[in-house]
This record gives sequence, structure tokens and C-alpha cells, in this order.
Amino acid sequence: MVESHSFKPEEIRNLVLLGHAAVGKTTLAEAIALRCGVITRMGSVQEANTISDFEPEARLHKHSTNSVLLFAHHQGCQMNLIDTPGYPDFVGQALAALPAVETALIVVNAQQGIEFNTRRLYHAAGEMGLARMIVINKIDQPGDLPGLVEQLKGSFGPELHCINLPCRNATDIIDCFDHEAGEADFGDVREIHREMVESVVEVDDREMEKYLSGEKIDLEELRRYFIRAMNAGHVVPILFTSARTQAGVDDLLHILAADIPSPATGRPKRFYRGRVANTGESRPVVEFAADTEAPLLAHVFKTTSDPYVGKLCMLRIVRGKLDPTTAFVYGAEKKSHRAGHILKVQGREHPETPVAYAGDIVAVAKLEDLRVDQIIHAPAVDDDLHPLPPRYPTPMFSMAVVPKSRGDEVKISSALHKLTEEDPTFCVSHDPQTHELIIHGLGDLHLRVMLEKMKSRFNLEVVARPPRIAYRETITARAEGHYRHKKQTGGAGQFGEVFLRIEPLERGQGFEFVNEVFGGAIPSQYISSVEKGIHDAIEQGPIGGYPVQDIRVIITDGKSHPVDSKDIAFRIAGKYAFRDAMMKARPILLEPIVSLEVAVPEAHLGAVTSDLNGKRGRITGADLLPGAAAAVRATAPLSELTQYDSQLRSATGGQGSFVMEFAYYDMVPAVLQAKIAAQYKPPVEE
Repeated sequence: MVESHSFKPEEIRNLVLLGHAAVGKTTLAEAIALRCGVITRMGSVQEANTISDFEPEARLHKHSTNSVLLFAHHQGCQMNLIDTPGYPDFVGQALAALPAVETALIVVNAQQGIEFNTRRLYHAAGEMGLARMIVINKIDQPGDLPGLVEQLKGSFGPELHCINLPCRNATDIIDCFDHEAGEADFGDVREIHREMVESVVEVDDREMEKYLSGEKIDLEELRRYFIRAMNAGHVVPILFTSARTQAGVDDLLHILAADIPSPATGRPKRFYRGRVANTGESRPVVEFAADTEAPLLAHVFKTTSDPYVGKLCMLRIVRGKLDPTTAFVYGAEKKSHRAGHILKVQGREHPETPVAYAGDIVAVAKLEDLRVDQIIHAPAVDDDLHPLPPRYPTPMFSMAVVPKSRGDEVKISSALHKLTEEDPTFCVSHDPQTHELIIHGLGDLHLRVMLEKMKSRFNLEVVARPPRIAYRETITARAEGHYRHKKQTGGAGQFGEVFLRIEPLERGQGFEFVNEVFGGAIPSQYISSVEKGIHDAIEQGPIGGYPVQDIRVIITDGKSHPVDSKDIAFRIAGKYAFRDAMMKARPILLEPIVSLEVAVPEAHLGAVTSDLNGKRGRITGADLLPGAAAAVRATAPLSELTQYDSQLRSATGGQGSFVMEFAYYDMVPAVLQAKIAAQYKPPVEE
């Protein structure tokens, strides 16, 4: 195990390994750890003995199911490395790591090429302003490397440049920074060097003039401008490795130490200032450089529950420094905290470090109230800051869960809450209509792994089943409604009368309340009571008891009584006046439509598109991918896809994968609507 030391910003390199499943990210992390002396023998994913895949779920499934932190030292630099899962079901873990680093290494399988998650993560890293590198791995196996390079450039743009090349039948690597390096297995090293230099100098007018005038640019200058070009997204280098044979790993390490941004030279970290407002106004964005002398500012980008040390919170130190005695605050609290121990993370190990400076990635333990995306800062600095989060996909795959053992309800809720803190694409809800406890994720595998974690960590088991679909109701015509509530039980009674009109809104517009009452027909203090009654009514529509949306309600008239009118009377009158109008406005049922991208072997393309058509899906596009694969884009009703994960894997021999995101609500076919309405039993009113 490498001992932990403290490093300054210019000595730190923060990296995230991204890419599709089975491209060799974990093996590459293992090879880096070996070459840097962290381990003395490489582990294997299949043997479940790598640094990264230490959790029971990763060992069981033989692939990463969580992002894992590692660190290594090379050429005087500390490399903080985050190894992320490649299955689309776990993309939230990969996206959550982006704010913590300066550089994304997108790993590509030399045989399979640009796979499903490759495109998504490449663009996500660019949106977060990270420097990007393409690492073509598994070059020791047969494949068309020149063709793959051209496909990468065709997909991601001319800013991609090879900065090294395989030689001697992919057993070694040539550094293209040196135009005299020798003969590569393919490509002209001098020509590639020239193209790289021309792209790099374009970021600086002075350097461009020097180059065009024939003045030579020395290697140190070239590397310095190369980093600037990477920061600007103007250059995306392509490198070649075989993690299994370690070919190219030493060259990769040298480039990571010499040629990628450090926290000192990378783009400053950006944050929103101020709370989220409903005004539609954009919040100001502020940037912070990695200044070790500034007051402490750090960002919690990941949490996990460790069976030995409890809750672990991973921090990116943005500025200042953190040691065991440093006082800090977080959230709305004014209470000062101290970490007690500053930890580095090496897979399952957590060695202590004396101090962490700006730019470093460390962990603190047992701060139970600290959560993902919170900012911790020095007490004297009142910075109302919030991170710029990545765009996470909406978790659309759901299961209803019930405990296997009676009395475990509270324990299960607590365990699920802890798991939601660890994964931004896993959430839990309670359906008030069905009283179901529902877990939501990105796919069947995602949810199965979360339930496995609940069993292994908390010794809790549940029975999972498909939940009811989250239908909605709306109207297709204008209508008027009226209700008079009059109740006399001796003494003061209840009286309220409401006239209203309802109108359909555009899909996705939600709910709008308008008061057009004149002359005090309904006293102003009761208008809010009418609105509350309408909100009561829209929770359960008349067709299937689902929430009502995309509707405007206009209160037009009413009557009151000087003695008997009360809040409750107008609340009841508003509720039943709305129901009266709703039944006249040609109500319809809406269903959630999701957008899908399905990656399959090309041989299964026809069967997959036919199957989607049979599920009321609409094919919106298809792309042929390297490696005889295809990506199909489509939209389809969520109700047709509750078992799609297992159906797709079965139809493609386990080779198909997909992601889906909520797109919009659309009308349910009349036959299906009639079936759902026939099954609905309205609740009995008291």
C-alpha cells in the first residue's frame, strides 16, 4: 500500500475513468496501481480481487457497480483516480464523479469501438468543462485500429489527435510528442506530430505566429500549450494501451504526470451562488481557483456507508486546506464541525493523511448530516454556494417493495434512505393511491443491485414486484362546474357556494388557478380555501384516481353567508365544483412516454425494432456502430416496458442494453383507458 502524503495543487492530477462496460477500466486502474507500486500483483475482474471491485455486488456480477476512489504516486505527482461502472444502469455513479476532477479518460475497447455509453459519457464530460482523453484499450487483441481512429474522429470531431501510437505489433508505444520517435504500426509519426502541434498552437496567437514563421517550439512549451488546449476542449488526445499486458501504461502515466491539467492549471471549479428560485431568473455563477491560502471550501461529491468506519463522505477540496482540527460549517447550520481524521481512499482501505490542500480528493467519516452536493466552508465565510450538477437521467424503472419479515418497515425505510444518499439516480417514493413503497432506478440490474446492497449491508430482504404505472388525468374541453355546500347540525352551520370553469392547458403546463370573482361574491379570505379544495380534488381524477394535470381552473362566482360561511365550507364547495366540471370536460387518461436508446448487435436490429413497434413504440432513429452493433432510438409507453430489461437480454443473448428517460405524457388509447376505468373503485367519502 502506498503511504499517503500531502500534495500541493500543482502536484495533483485528478482523473475519472469513463466508458462502456467491459472496456477494461478496472483492469487499467489495476495496471496503473501496479506500475506505481500500490500493489505488487495485478488482480483480475473475473477473479474478483481488484482494488476497485471489493464490494460483494461487484464480485458477484463480475463488473463494477459503484464508483471507487484510488490514488497513486508517479514522477512526484499524486494521481487521484475514480474508477466508474460502465453499465448504463450505473451511469449516475460515473456522472457524479465529474465535478471532482479536471480530466476524463474515456476508455474505448479496441475491438468494439464506440459503444453505447461511450458517446454519452464523452459529451457529459465536455458539458462539465473537463479536459478529455480517449484511451483505446485492448490493443493486444485483433482489431482495426486505424479504422477505429477514423471513426472516433468522425463521431467526436477533428479535435481528436493521436499523441502516441502502437508499434512492434502493439507490444510497445511511440510518443508522438517526439517526431523522431520511429516507425509505428500504422500512421506517419511526423505527420501526426505536425497536426498535433498545429492544433495546440491555435490556442495562442503569439505561438501561432511563431510557428507560421518557422520558429521551432521546444518540447516544454509544446506540453504547456497542450494543457491549455485540452482545458479549452480544443484538443482531445488519443492514446493506446493494453492494460492486460501493460503495453502503453508507462507512457500513459508519463502523459498523466506531464501533460494533463492539475488543479492549479485546470479550469477553475464553478458554483451557483444563491438558492434555487421559482422566478425563472438564472443564478450567478462564480469560479474558484485552487488557492491553498484562501478560506476552506470543499464539495461533497459522493457518500458511502462503510461497515467499519460508518458514513464516508468524499470531498473535493476546492480551495484552502483541511486538517483534522480545521473548523468548518455546512448547510444552514451555524454549528462548527471538525473532521478529526482526514482520509485518503484506496478501494476498501482508508489511510490517514495529515492535511489536504486545494485540489486534493479526500474523505471524512462519521459526519452523519453531511450529504452529496453539500458545500463545507470556513465558518467566517458566508458563501451560499451550490454545485453545478451533471445532467442525470431520470430514474424511470420502478419496483414496489414489501418486507419479507413483519416489523421491518422502519428499518427498510432507513436503509433505502442511506442508499439514495449514495446514488443520484436511485430514489424512493410512497404512492398515496396504492400505498406502495416504490424504488426507482435506471434499470432492472440497477434495482437488483441496490436490493443486494440492502441485504449485504443491513441484513434486510424484500419482495419486489412491478408497481402501478404513474398515469395522469386531464381534460380535452372547457366545462363549467357548480356546488353548494350547506350543512346545518344545530347552532352555527356551514355554507359555501362556488361556480367555476375549467380549461385544458398545453401538455406539460401543470396547473393554473385564476380568480375572476368580482364584487365580493366570495369573500377574499375564502378564495384560498376554494383553491385548497381544488387541490384536494386534482389528487384523484374521476377515471382511475390518478392526479390531474394540464388544467386551468377559473373561479367565476359564488355565494356566502354572513354567519355560516367558513373555510371548510368553501374548501368542500371548491372540491365538488371541480369534480362537477371535470366530468363534463371529456376527461382522458395520460400515460408516461419514455425515450429509449437501445444498443444491440446488428444481427438483432430487425427483431428489436419490430418488438418496439409491438409495444406501441415509435422508432425515431438508428445508428450503425463499430463492431457490428447498432443503436436504436425510440419512444414508447412506460407501461409496455416494465419487463423490457429481461426481455431484451433474453432476445439478444445478454448482449443488448438500453437506457430510458421520461419524455412526456400522452393520451392512453381508448380501449386501454376503458379497461383501467373499469378496474377503478373510487374511495368512499366520509
